[in-house]
Amino acid sequence: FNGQRYNELFYNGVAVLAQSIIPPGLVGYQKKYINPYQGHNLEKAKALLAEAGYPEGKGLPVITLDINIPIKERQEAEFFQKCMEVIGVRIKVVANTWSQLLSKIHKGETMMHVMSWSADYPDAENFLYLLYGTDQNEKLGANLSDAIYNALYEKAAVMLPSPERTILYEQLNKIAAERVPVVYTIHTMHPVLYHGWVKNYLWADCLYGTEQYVNIDLKQKKTLQGNR
Repeated sequence: FNGQRYNELFYNGVAVLAQSIIPPGLVGYQKKYINPYQGHNLEKAKALLAEAGYPEGKGLPVITLDINIPIKERQEAEFFQKCMEVIGVRIKVVANTWSQLLSKIHKGETMMHVMSWSADYPDAENFLYLLYGTDQNEKLGANLSDAIYNALYEKAAVMLPSPERTILYEQLNKIAAERVPVVYTIHTMHPVLYHGWVKNYLWADCLYGTEQYVNIDLKQKKTLQGNR
């Protein structure tokens, strides 16, 4: 998967290439961490495919990739499809309505599917939770079952913010990387343009109702508009 090209094509190159499930800005995100299974390396991909018993993809069944209907999702899925074609892995893109996709994920009926996540609250635990336990089809549908991951998560989830908890978050990240339940793509960025007379504006994935704090400096607005 060519993440760099994916970023350029669909996000104008401004997104952050994801190395882990924890996004930038949260404790537990490691800016310098390089996921050993991320990155565009055709020779390594071909070698690993051959080692698995499928040289050049021969003998490997077609893999279905379930997606939501919108055009952008289909274009991104077709890009992934083309990436896999290079090493002989055949991907069939299957479009679904949102309710159909969720139903398939909840029933464990997908081979692969596309899903994104925005935090409910600003803590890495909210992302690490997606790979925890046995009911993952109700969340991201990653279907990871790892006793060590689950035990570390349970320990970290009840801890107060601390260096010790951060270390556990980093360990959980590494376990998830090693097990590869998810192909990470990007952490989206949200550039925002607003007038200088708009005060107290703050955008965030997990903060809602902040509109009540936005203030308009009417005097500044009138002055600036009059100077056009």
